[in-house]
Amino acid sequence: MSDLLENPRGPLLWLEVAPPRGLNAESLLTRLGALRGQVDAINLVDNALGRVKMSPLVFAAMIKQRLQIPVAINVSCRDRNRFALLSDLIGAAALGIEAVVALQGDKLPPDGSAGARPVHDLDTFGLLRMIVNLTRGDTGEGKRLLQTLPKWTIGAVGNPNRPDIAREFDLMRRKAAAGARFVVTQPVFDPDTARRFVAEAHRHGLKVIVGILPVKREAMAVYMKEKIKDLSGAAQHFDRYAGMTEAVARQASIAHNLELMDALAGEVAGFNIMSGGGPSLAIELALAWRRHR
Repeated sequence: MSDLLENPRGPLLWLEVAPPRGLNAESLLTRLGALRGQVDAINLVDNALGRVKMSPLVFAAMIKQRLQIPVAINVSCRDRNRFALLSDLIGAAALGIEAVVALQGDKLPPDGSAGARPVHDLDTFGLLRMIVNLTRGDTGEGKRLLQTLPKWTIGAVGNPNRPDIAREFDLMRRKAAAGARFVVTQPVFDPDTARRFVAEAHRHGLKVIVGILPVKREAMAVYMKEKIKDLSGAAQHFDRYAGMTEAVARQASIAHNLELMDALAGEVAGFNIMSGGGPSLAIELALAWRRHR
């Protein structure tokens, strides 16, 4: 199993995608097939924004079997107690998942969650310690050892747009101490914001995979600005899409993101292109970056 942080070709290229909503994964797998040989990993989110999708473990198995693309899987503390988390992690090891990203999980939406309540039996730091212990063979259940040890690349998430950046830097320090080796960021939209975050991450021995979010249309920009609290510090970026048609917005977003990625390519471990508006534009940007480089 290879280390997903090692890439002699230059900055890593990951594509972040949500598993399908229902039982049929064929359409999404076909789209992702265009990325074979183009991306270094598919990064699977875990019921992001509190919207239920197919189990990331199940979809990861499909990707690995059919596409042979390495997989990083997000594991959220929000929906599982420690036994369920441990069970899923052992399953991820059995599937040969290459990287695990520990996170707290988005807040559940006030509507559409069918009365669900967050669990948070463990926090991110406890989950990171659990993951590290598993790589040493310790399940925590009477200290029974796993015969085959997972060889994960272990990561966490970070938000360079947080207004209280000192708070974010303290969280980063604690994640590194708990066992994270890299951080996948929320999307960034300008080099200076990314560089400030990267400099602090390097102080703690963390590599940074910068989140890149292509904007598909004006309505998506408005939603991200008004509804996603974690991106409140980047509100000005979304205003640039006001009045644009979808075709113009897509072109402008690809051009802006290629420029941003060019500016940061020599300073970061890689890029995580996010499929916030659906996978089509994220895939288009990933392929454009490979042609560009």
